[in-house]
Amino acid sequence: MQSVFDLKLEKMKNSILKSSLLFALLMSFSFAINAQETKKDSTEKKSDDWKISIGKTKIIIQKDGDSDTLDLSEVGEKKGKKNKQRSNHFAGVDLGVNGLLTPNQSIDLQKDAQFLELNYRKSIEVSINFWEKYIPIAHEKFGLTTGAGLKYNSYDLVQDIVIVNQNNLTSGFGDSTREISKNRFKTNSLYVPLMLETNIGRDADHSFHLAVGGTVGYTYGTRTKQKYKQDGDEFKKKDRNDFNVNAFQFAAIARVGYGDFTLYATYNLTPLFDKNKGPEVYPFTVGLSLVSF
Repeated sequence: MQSVFDLKLEKMKNSILKSSLLFALLMSFSFAINAQETKKDSTEKKSDDWKISIGKTKIIIQKDGDSDTLDLSEVGEKKGKKNKQRSNHFAGVDLGVNGLLTPNQSIDLQKDAQFLELNYRKSIEVSINFWEKYIPIAHEKFGLTTGAGLKYNSYDLVQDIVIVNQNNLTSGFGDSTREISKNRFKTNSLYVPLMLETNIGRDADHSFHLAVGGTVGYTYGTRTKQKYKQDGDEFKKKDRNDFNVNAFQFAAIARVGYGDFTLYATYNLTPLFDKNKGPEVYPFTVGLSLVSF
């Protein structure tokens, strides 16, 4: 028979065991609630970040405190590339055909200029436009274009004549002793354009462009080049002279095209030769752009 002391001790052990079990259950429940709240906070935190994908473009909206941040840098870059409406249309290499006009705008030259009758198939202009600057007025749709270039103009003469500068007058005379196979009059010049330009289209590769304006040029080299036979011998002769060519040339210019394709035309507003020092003729050129820089 258990004593009263033993009964009280057993009762105390049962009470401690029950308290321990209850404490353990309370702790487990508390940890579960905390874990659930932490998971909920994490989920709510992630939900503050919005990601929107459009094709390969991503837009991320991040919430930091009370402020929202919209990151559109990638979109801006892609939009800028997509909306670019202009590329260089002047800088590059041009190839054209040269011609001469009378004061009445005819290719049938007057009597004192007939020694300059041209073979148009071999009268060539090559322009190396090494610099271009675009000054926007209405972004890329409308603005001013300037730059600088070098022109090499060759006029292939039909007649077997020799161009001379005698008594400060440029003229031509026939030489029956020469059997001429190549007879060219050449000029080299540096020129600067100033044009109003417009670009219409969704981007640079699918845009119509038009530029009109004027150019000022400085002629720094003039010469004739002949290849002929005389008394059975072959000769090549170059005659470097200013031939009374106008040092400064002013011309109208137009350039038109689509995408990378550009046609151009120029017409001199000043005659090729100084006044009363040669025939009054006005150079013109029609050509296309071969390469863009």
